[in-house]
Formats: sequence, structure tokens, C-alpha cells
Amino acid sequence: MTSPALGTDLAAMRRLNGQAVLTTLWDEGGPLTASRLAASTELSRTTVEAVLAELLDADLIRSEQLRPRGAGRPARGYRLAADRGVSVGIDIGPHGIAGIAGDLRGTVTAPHRRIEQDLSGGADAVTAITEIVEALLEESTASPRELAALTVGIPGIVDADGHPVKTTVVPDWLAVDIDAHLRRMFPGATIAFDNDTKLAAFAEIENGAIGADETAVLLRIGNRISAASVVEGRVARGAHGAAGEIGALQRVAWPQAQQRLSARAEDGLELLFRRHGGSDEAIAEFAAGIADGLGALVLAIDPHAVVVSSSIPEASDRLADALRSELAGRALFVPELRTSSLGAAAPCLGALAVSSVSARKRLFSQEY
Repeated sequence: MTSPALGTDLAAMRRLNGQAVLTTLWDEGGPLTASRLAASTELSRTTVEAVLAELLDADLIRSEQLRPRGAGRPARGYRLAADRGVSVGIDIGPHGIAGIAGDLRGTVTAPHRRIEQDLSGGADAVTAITEIVEALLEESTASPRELAALTVGIPGIVDADGHPVKTTVVPDWLAVDIDAHLRRMFPGATIAFDNDTKLAAFAEIENGAIGADETAVLLRIGNRISAASVVEGRVARGAHGAAGEIGALQRVAWPQAQQRLSARAEDGLELLFRRHGGSDEAIAEFAAGIADGLGALVLAIDPHAVVVSSSIPEASDRLADALRSELAGRALFVPELRTSSLGAAAPCLGALAVSSVSARKRLFSQEY
């Protein structure tokens, strides 16, 4: 008869073996044969085959016949069942909402979409999030179309547990408690919030202009000016989630700089930033108006690079050029000025990546 202690040890070992196989399939994407899995996990072939049988029964992996590479019977391959749920990333602000959906690993299954509308009211924001999530689930190629994880980027400060705690941009959202509404609407999903610019910075680290071990400042120019700090490949959060919120200092005057720029753009910001026919003087004035705040961030963390991101065509390149000379007199070491290729989709891509991390934690915690 098995002793309680031995039974517990065997159960723990079985679980560790299962997680080793799942981790390999998650990282590789698959399909992998039992032999490849045994080599990668350093488990015996017999142990791997037993784990694969359990994971197949639990519908956590898929099995398929691989194309033969010569004579002999075709091998079977195994891949993670990443399509058994949907991860969603949302970016919402007072002027509109955007979203993107992917499978559990974050591979896009429904493309980025954006809707412009007035969402300054909390009730309207709840409705907009619910509607775009349902639309993304309907469009997703994953099956079943069940929401596994949802991450929402907002223009505000979010604590370490993923709860919004402060925003001057959309204060009514906190009064309505969007978090609670979404948890009731999607009870089976893991739901979290984060600052939209910090999510954009995470996306830049994952697939953008910031290297894995680099220190950088991300400067976003859109309906408002915002920044995030990255220190040695990690988005800086601080004690309360407010790291990088240099715009909160009134003497930095970023809102005033943006107001002056908008006032000079009689025919719209897109025309103002055009390489041919745009206003060099207005752009130089804007760069000078925001350079003190940016310079303070640069001095604080001594970054390798400042990444400029904007959804306005040509704005990132022209602002990077103008800011390069402005920082020359405000920094001990002038960082490289880069532009983002992710543009307006960056916060959604970062939110989708965070949702994928949540989906992985949930998947690996399941009993099978």
C-alpha cells in the first residue's frame, strides 16, 4: 500500500513532469514528437508518453500526424491546444477604444480594430469594452470562442494587483468601478488593468524598438503626451504604479505644449507633420516645450534610447529629429532617438501579451 507521503511525492512529480512538457510545447509552438520532447525535457520517453496521454485526455494538447521524412511510418507530433481559449487586449481612453484578440499564446486571431467615440463616462466605457470584446470573440478564429484573459489599458495609474487607483483623464471610470462590472460580465476570465503607456512599453520590449536588456524612455504623442520608463528590459512601475508619470508635474507643462501645437495646426496635425509642406517652426516649438520633462526622465534613468511613438503619420520621425537637438543641452549623455513601428496598436499589443501571460498561468495551474 502506498504511504500518504509517497503518494504526495508521486503526485508532485507527475505534475512537474506535466508542466515540463507543457512549457516546452508553449515555448516551441510545436508540433514536437515524443522523442524531441524527451530530449528537451530530459525525461524518459516512457514518462513523456504517459504525460502526453494525460494532456490529450485533458484537452490541453493536440496530436497530429507529421509529414514523413523518408521510409517508415510517419511520426506523431504534439502541440499546445492554444486555440482552446481567447486572450484579448484592450486600449481605451476618453476619445475611443481599440482591441485585438489572440489565442492563449498571444498569436493574433482577430485583427486590431479601433472605434472613435466619446467614452468619458464610466457607464459608456463599460458598454464599449463589453461590445468590443464580444465582437473580437466573434471574429476570432480560435475555437471555442471563450474568453480566457482580458487586459485593459487605461490612461491612469494601476496598482500591482491590476486595479485602477487614480486617473485625472477619466475620473468617472473609478466611480463606476469598471473592474467589478467586467468581472460580472466575464466571470470565467482572468481580468486585469494596466496603464496604457506602460503596456505600449511592454509591446516595444516584446516586438518593437526596445532591446531585451535595454534601458529606455517611451514617449507617446497622441490625444495626450505620456511616457514610460524601461530599466534593463523591464517596465518600471514604482511603489504605486506611477513611475514615469512626469506629466503630473505642472511645471513640466506638457498639456500646454500640446494645446499650443493644436492651435497652430489649423488644417490638422497630419498636415502639420508632413515632411513636405509641414511646419518646422511649430514642431521645433513643440519639441522645446516638452524637452524639459523628457530631459528629467533621461537624467533619472540614463537610457540607451528614447523611443518616440505616435499614431500621426510622420510625427514620430519629425519629433525624434527635433528632440535630438533639444536633449543635447539637457542630458549628460544624449540617448539614441528611435521611432516606434507599432504606432497606435502598441497598447493593445502589450495588453494582448499580458493576457497571454495570464492565460499561461491559468493553463499551468489546471488539474489533469
